[in-house]
Amino acid sequence: MQRIEIDENGALPLANFFGIILGFVSISTLLVIQSLTILLPLLFAPMVCITLSYLLYTANKSASRDKDDVSVNPMRVDVL
Repeated sequence: MQRIEIDENGALPLANFFGIILGFVSISTLLVIQSLTILLPLLFAPMVCITLSYLLYTANKSASRDKDDVSVNPMRVDVL
């Protein structure tokens, strides 16, 4: 009976390489997601502060621009 020669190590290193790469990617993704869930509540207060400050700045800028466009009426009216 003739012995069948099988290349047992042919695809194994390639599969190991892809397995190691996918393992590193999944662990890195897990660590990033866990870090974001811890840091997300800490980012809430600065985001609210930045948003409210921007709204205040925008409202103040448009109010000061409206004052520049007002024309002065030279006639004086006294209301009794």
